[in-house]
Amino acid sequence: MRLKKQRYILVVQDDEIKTRYDYTYDGYDELYGLEQWRKYDFLFSIVLPNGIVADIGCGTGLLIEYFYNKGLLNKVSKFYCLDYSENMLKIAQRKILKLCKNKCIALLGNAELLPFKNKSIDFLFSISVINLIDNYEKAINEFRRVSKNAFVSSIKKLRQVNINGKLIGEDDKDLFYWL
Repeated sequence: MRLKKQRYILVVQDDEIKTRYDYTYDGYDELYGLEQWRKYDFLFSIVLPNGIVADIGCGTGLLIEYFYNKGLLNKVSKFYCLDYSENMLKIAQRKILKLCKNKCIALLGNAELLPFKNKSIDFLFSISVINLIDNYEKAINEFRRVSKNAFVSSIKKLRQVNINGKLIGEDDKDLFYWL
């Protein structure tokens, strides 16, 4: 199984976080799957994505599974799943091969240096990731650069970040923003 790697990645965001996710990847869906799906239910009651979609910090590809199960993949022409944990991305790649191999692509990469052209992504999602990024301001700038619509959730109990976007809602754990 080969993952596409960004050719110009110079650094990994946070070695400690990367190591933790590379180590715990095999139990991630069981531990956090239901919680993430609740966040998706909330967000996608507000937003109906179509066109080219990117999930930044996609982990094991839970959002791809969600799109598949909710029939949202039919509205998507391409779905990029980008993460910097190779082990998490291997699980995502297996899901891609099973659910959407013709329109979904797994990318090993960094949220602070995205491999997309300006405004080439119709809908970008980064759910429960922004608090974990060392230089989250740079990541937010990248989200704005590459996407026409970016939606970010910030975990309330973790490090507070200045999203500088429109708050579109919240649930018990996250704040949801449109950039």
